Amino acid sequence: MKTVRIASLVEGQGEVKAFPILLRRICAEIDSNLNLILAPPFRRPFASIREVNGLESAINRVAALNPGYDIVVLIDSDDDCRKHLGNELVRRAKKARPDLYVSVVLAHREYEAWFLAAAESLAGKRNLKPDLSAPANPENIRDAKGWLCKQMPETKKYSPTVDQAPFSQGFDLELARTRSRSFQKLWKEVETILQAI
Repeated sequence: MKTVRIASLVEGQGEVKAFPILLRRICAEIDSNLNLILAPPFRRPFASIREVNGLESAINRVAALNPGYDIVVLIDSDDDCRKHLGNELVRRAKKARPDLYVSVVLAHREYEAWFLAAAESLAGKRNLKPDLSAPANPENIRDAKGWLCKQMPETKKYSPTVDQAPFSQGFDLELARTRSRSFQKLWKEVETILQAI
């Protein structure tokens, strides 16, 4: 049984609990015979990461806390050009730590877009409508959190810190891979880490 160690850098409070759940699910799908060790995610707001030396400082901190771990950086692209921003962050990450494998994944617009891509699999869960279906172009929705709120009763509201982890546990990974290019990118990056071990 091979051992894989992954540390992560995230920007949102909800991802601190949600992203390890998602990484465990993806790793189990790719190779169920793994000894997966995940470090608690290190969180830095996106504005801090974008600052001069912000990403570099955060990656160095993650590496210092977790020697011998591969690192996955997960950030929402919001309205930025995913290709331009991704290339910039990858360049900075490699320059900061050429000795480590650092993967940069941009959730297109928001992490929650992955839930929209597999919305049917979340129907009826955590106050969502029982007849929920995915929007035609889930990654084109600017406010995925707002879309989720609209699929709940007026008295309920989607909360990343409350709902993101359970949704990460429950959404259909294959549907998300089929409908979301940024989720495909995350999957591919995790595959690269596992194959390199």
